[in-house]
Amino acid sequence: MRWVICALVVLIAPAGARAGDFDVLRGAQPVGYATYIRWSGLYGGALIGQEFDGADFRNVGAAEITTISGLSAGFNGIPLSNFPRLTSLSTQTPSYSAFLGYNYQFEAAVVGFELTFTKTSFNASINDRESHDYFQTANNVVYDTTYNVNTSASAKVNDYGTVRGRFGWAFGNLLPYGFAGVSISQINATKSVNVNYCGQEEPFTCTNPPPQNTVPPPPSPIGGDWTLSNKVDGKWYLGFVGGLGLDYALTQNLFLRGEVQYIQFGAPNNIRLNATSARIGAGVKF
Repeated sequence: MRWVICALVVLIAPAGARAGDFDVLRGAQPVGYATYIRWSGLYGGALIGQEFDGADFRNVGAAEITTISGLSAGFNGIPLSNFPRLTSLSTQTPSYSAFLGYNYQFEAAVVGFELTFTKTSFNASINDRESHDYFQTANNVVYDTTYNVNTSASAKVNDYGTVRGRFGWAFGNLLPYGFAGVSISQINATKSVNVNYCGQEEPFTCTNPPPQNTVPPPPSPIGGDWTLSNKVDGKWYLGFVGGLGLDYALTQNLFLRGEVQYIQFGAPNNIRLNATSARIGAGVKF
């Protein structure tokens, strides 16, 4: 039956088109009535893309504020933990990648592993200052007291690599695939939390102190200043990566690639970092 169908195709196809049609099949492998390119073996290539980066700073400062709250009686009854803190940021940056992998092919099914290295300039920073006034009692004196919380943080991803496993299904010259794996990234990160307060006997404040030579002299102001900070410089962090892609074979040895990738980096200083990138490129199968 297969020979009958092939004969009918040859008879029906225009004479000028027959030679070109069968040239397309050179190097391809028949599967039933379908054909596909052989993808097995070692390959490598390069990609250029656009990254859509996210930096979640919302967890920065909570532990530091809790610690500072226990360092002075002047914080008794003051809801420092409810002071608004940092939020999330979104940025964009180009990326440049190289990849090297190996495929194993079982008829149309293609499985393999791949190593990638990406150069990027993911950089985000943020700061916040919150001030609130409360009446505070100390030594039987009521003080009009201003509490300030200053929080700042930054993160920069210098380079990252991935180790990915992938699975694809060959359709002619096309190889759609999915992948997942682990990432390792080099990150610089900083965080700093400063809490300070100052109070003067009511109705005065630290910004509106009582006049000099007041008789009788007012009670001394109350206050204090505390800072907790940390810096991470060039440390490597593990994360995970996943995505979808499509390879298109121009020849048995040259192919084009497009893919969408999501990567979750580590969380230095409780800063959660991620990137979604769209990339295109080309590769060589050896």
